Formats: sequence, structure tokens, C-alpha cells
Amino acid sequence: MDDEERQEWRKKIREVISKNPAVDEEADPDERRKKMQKLLVDYPLVVDEDDPNWPEDADGWGFSLGQFFNKITIKNVKKDDDDNYDSENEIVWQDDDYIRPIKDITSAEWEEAVFKDISPLVVLVHNRYKRPKENEKIRNELENAVHIIWNCRLPSPRCVAIDAVKELGLVSALQVSVFPELIFIKAGKILHREKAIRTADELSRMMAFFYFGAAMPPCLSGIKNIEEDVPSYSSNLQ
Repeated sequence: MDDEERQEWRKKIREVISKNPAVDEEADPDERRKKMQKLLVDYPLVVDEDDPNWPEDADGWGFSLGQFFNKITIKNVKKDDDDNYDSENEIVWQDDDYIRPIKDITSAEWEEAVFKDISPLVVLVHNRYKRPKENEKIRNELENAVHIIWNCRLPSPRCVAIDAVKELGLVSALQVSVFPELIFIKAGKILHREKAIRTADELSRMMAFFYFGAAMPPCLSGIKNIEEDVPSYSSNLQ
């Protein structure tokens, strides 16, 4: 990792450490032995594969990693002599409760995301098979744009992502055919559809314009502000 990523990790580690009070080391050998025995009972290091009490969701060691982590993501790191490296299965370890700027949603979550909460919303419709590099780039730029808004101490609009490969019916209802596309929504109305690949700075200025009354950014010059009704869609209609 580079220096910036290393500093970010150290910051997160310090935050986690600060949340836990200092624990005094157990000096009494008898008490220490009792605690060690309890740990071995709760988290055995060796478990018989035929043990009837083996948890069904165990991750190969007799316990589930979910006992220790709320969110688990892993990254494969290619070794110099590794000829079987699969870049499609990369994993990235992330801290448990890290707030993701963009939430992936399904058709079943659409109604709640749009109509139960009418706060500003940006929808990213992406397709991994059509312009994949552009799809990845716009997602990264959108995440960075949210961080820009956060750094300005403003409440960023909610951001959700829809997988066009999986949610065909919803994508059709949204009338999206070119990928990726960003849809800016406020109070049940579509204010703007952005098909160009914008930078994080441009996207943050667009958010400020549509949601916070800021001046129109140059990238929107000559573009008319539309007000389409957000389509209602239920996965039960499929």
C-alpha cells in the first residue's frame, strides 16, 4: 500500500484501540490458566471433522469469522511465482463498520429507497459488461465526490447503485440504456441524468447545485433541468 493508505489504516487502528479501555494483565497463574481454558473451550484450536456439534456456518476451523467481524472482504495478492492468480477474486480487508458512500440495492429495495425517504438521492446504474472501465471509474469518482461533500461538513445525498445485469426490469423502468448513468433525484422527481464520465470535483459541484442551492457548475451549462416522475417498481412485477 502507498503512504496515504498506510496512514489511513493507522488512523483506523488508533480509533479502534481508543474505543477499548486498557486491560490489566492477569498476574495470578491460576486465574490465567482458568481464562485460557475457557478460551480453548469457546474457541477450540482443533476440532474433529465428524463432531456433531460442528457449526454449519463454520469457515473451516470450527467457528465462523462472523463471530469476530461484521463485514469480511479479502484480497488476493499476486506472488511472483504464482501462475494461478485470479484477479477476478480480489479481496480487500476493510474495517468492520466502515461507512460506504454508495449502497448497492436490488429491485426489492427500490420503493423504500426512493419513496419512503424523499431526501436527495443519486442513483448509479452500472453494467459490468458494457464499458467496464468507465463503470468502475464513475463509481470511484462518485465515492470521492461524497467525501468532498463530507469534508465540507455538509450532509451528502444518499447514493445507491443498481446492477443492470441483475435488475433488468428496474433498469428498463428507469429507461436507462447507456451505461454508466447517474440519476439525480429529489422529492420523487428526477432532476438530471448524467451520462458523461465526470470527475469527483464536477460531481460534488453538481450535488451542491441540485441539493444545496449552489451556483450551476460549468459542466451543466446549456443543460435543461428536467423533472421526471420517478418510476414505481416492484420486484413482484417480474
